[in-house]
Amino acid sequence: MNKMNTYLPLRHVAVLLTLEEHGSINAAATILGMTQSALTKALQRAEEDLGVRLFDRHSKGVLPTASGKAALEHAKIIRSQSHQIMNAIDGLRNSPGKVHVGAGASFLDALLPRAIANVVSRSPTAKIHLKVDTVAVLLNLLRERKLDLLFVSEFPGIATMQDIDWQPLITNEMDIVARAGHPLAERKNIGPADLRDFGWVLGGEDDPQYLYLESVFRSRGWVFPHVSVEAVSRTVAIRIVQQSDLLTLLPNIRTNPYHGDIVRIDCQNITWTRVAGIAVRKGYRLPPAGRSLMSEIKTICEGYN
Repeated sequence: MNKMNTYLPLRHVAVLLTLEEHGSINAAATILGMTQSALTKALQRAEEDLGVRLFDRHSKGVLPTASGKAALEHAKIIRSQSHQIMNAIDGLRNSPGKVHVGAGASFLDALLPRAIANVVSRSPTAKIHLKVDTVAVLLNLLRERKLDLLFVSEFPGIATMQDIDWQPLITNEMDIVARAGHPLAERKNIGPADLRDFGWVLGGEDDPQYLYLESVFRSRGWVFPHVSVEAVSRTVAIRIVQQSDLLTLLPNIRTNPYHGDIVRIDCQNITWTRVAGIAVRKGYRLPPAGRSLMSEIKTICEGYN
């Protein structure tokens, strides 16, 4: 590496910090919305610009070298100062009554619609822009300042991200469900082999539900079932399950009424307690509409826990 700069170019900061936080090119690429090859090239450019190796590759991921650790300390300072600049600008630019909100499927059944309705009824001039997508996509939009806050299920590593404040709000069990009359509906103690006989409706490969099921099956040496449909919308998932033999995951249907023709499957060895909450950029002061919405959703969640 012959070429050497006397400063850390801004374009390298997010790449280096995300690699350190997740310890994996694949995980960092997902968070940054890049392909693995693009992230690898970005890391190579950073190393060429600085004239040193920043990360050592190994079988389980990447680890910063001594030079990488030194670069990361300065990258953290750059990120902090950049956030302060952008947060100050955002505070001047945002309309007090406008807020850009991202939401995963976990909040769309009842919690968020109720909170939004309460906020708007009290503040008729409030304007709420709602974006629904996978957690990884929404997290990128939050970091890019295209969203003010997120209401989502817990995403692997989100609690330790240095630029994100994560506040868990609600915990509940998830059920594997099917249509009434499904071949598994009346059976007891269903095992993984039975589940493999049917397709699933889940979010994409970065969706918390998908990641959970995959980890359960892989860790026990079971073959992961076929995901027939990828759908972020829980309403769509329910409609598909109602009209097919596909399976999906829903928050505890004994306490969350959906439709009479959706039933819980009695599964052994598969239980999942889901945590959902709020994510905001660290140090960012929400506009008044955003603060009102956050306060409202917290109050509603307290009634569910």
